[in-house]
Amino acid sequence: MNANIARIIKRAFGRLNRATVTVLLVIILSQVGLVLGYSWLLQTNIWQGVPLALLVGLIPLVIGGLLLYYNSHQRDKLQNTLVTYITQETGELQAAQNRARALQAMVSTLRATLSFERVVDAALDVCGLVLEESNIPARTLVGAVFLYERDALVPLVTRSFATRDLQKTVAGTDGIIGQALKQAEAAVSYNPAEDPELGSLYTFRNCHTAVCIPLRIGFQIFGALIIGTEAPIKFTPGQMGLFNSVADHTVIALQNAQLYQELRAEKERLVAADEAARKELARDLHDGPTQTVAAIAMRVNFIRSLIKRDPEQAIAELEKVEALARDTSRNIRGMLFTLRPLVLETEGLAAALENVMNRHQEMSGITMSLSGSEHGTMLDDRAQGVVFAIIEEALGNARKYSQASQVRVRFWQESGLFVAQVQDDGVGFDVQRVNMNYNTRGSLGMVNMRERAERIDGSIRIESQPGQGTKVTLVVPLDKHGRRATNGQRG
Repeated sequence: MNANIARIIKRAFGRLNRATVTVLLVIILSQVGLVLGYSWLLQTNIWQGVPLALLVGLIPLVIGGLLLYYNSHQRDKLQNTLVTYITQETGELQAAQNRARALQAMVSTLRATLSFERVVDAALDVCGLVLEESNIPARTLVGAVFLYERDALVPLVTRSFATRDLQKTVAGTDGIIGQALKQAEAAVSYNPAEDPELGSLYTFRNCHTAVCIPLRIGFQIFGALIIGTEAPIKFTPGQMGLFNSVADHTVIALQNAQLYQELRAEKERLVAADEAARKELARDLHDGPTQTVAAIAMRVNFIRSLIKRDPEQAIAELEKVEALARDTSRNIRGMLFTLRPLVLETEGLAAALENVMNRHQEMSGITMSLSGSEHGTMLDDRAQGVVFAIIEEALGNARKYSQASQVRVRFWQESGLFVAQVQDDGVGFDVQRVNMNYNTRGSLGMVNMRERAERIDGSIRIESQPGQGTKVTLVVPLDKHGRRATNGQRG
């Protein structure tokens, strides 16, 4: 393509050169005419006018020669300039086409994957194209995607990163990282080793050029894509635009991948929770009704042997068996209620909790009360189910471990929030100590309560000290899970 353009330019300037020669020929012919005219006017011999005519005509000849030389020089200079300009423009156009194709290929890859590694690899491959445009091997590129974890940026997926840097974090407040995140646009450093944050990473100490591209959606910053190369390179506006496009597509793909990973983790957690619930039910059945039924069978067999030889004792044993059967029936009903609280579906949260508290009172003798029950109707059906499960767990813990004489459950509304609180006057416990070794304990009650609260955008706070009882407070936003607003005050 460039050769064709050059031939066209040469042809055009060749025509210009021929026009200049034609002008010079006209000047020469004019000089001949001047000699003839001068001789005729003076009526002298034609040869007598030649010296004067030649002297007079020498000036335009010199001017014409200089004009010819200048035109030829300028022609070559302009020709070379135009060829160089067109070649550069054509190269830029070709580079832009290559970038567009690479970006399109990247987008196709991102659509087909939910893997963090493949997303980052695709992004770094496109960034490597910029190096190849400057005749720098793409394999020399180093880089990583840093995402926020709490208040620091953590390298998620890396390329050619030093092993010692894999566990390091950066604050993202200084140097080009801080600049890029604050201004929400790519920033370049031509001395990364002296950068206050990049310099702390061994990977970038040998780099001459580094670019930090913020990963953002709207005004929300998720992290940064940082790349570097050992070769010094000046990036063009088109290349910086490519970096920004890569970041825009990358952050969306990373967000999708993160949501997918969270969904898988939630699925695995639900499966584990279901398995734990089944094991707990099996344990309760084994320790409760199964043992009781076995005891009833043994007592019935014993009563059969007493009927003939000691009828009065047989009657007394029958009364014990009757009481044992009633306890077993009550325990089974409690288990069934826990599996599916029909009262909650038909009569609401307050009635379901009254049922649970009555059952716990019968089993433990602890006095349990509920106040502010009318506030339970503010929640939608889903939130009521979650609140019921959390309070039931808290009541079960109080019955098993608190050694309390009284447990009080309260509902109230406060600043657009539904608040539920379970408080006992039992022995209490060290919350911090229990949380430290909770994973090694058999029960997951506290974890279950927190996870359930998160499902309805709520939060839970557990307060306790040895000898001072325990208080469990649940807060649920009514703007997301409220059925209707009320003006109820704290109970």
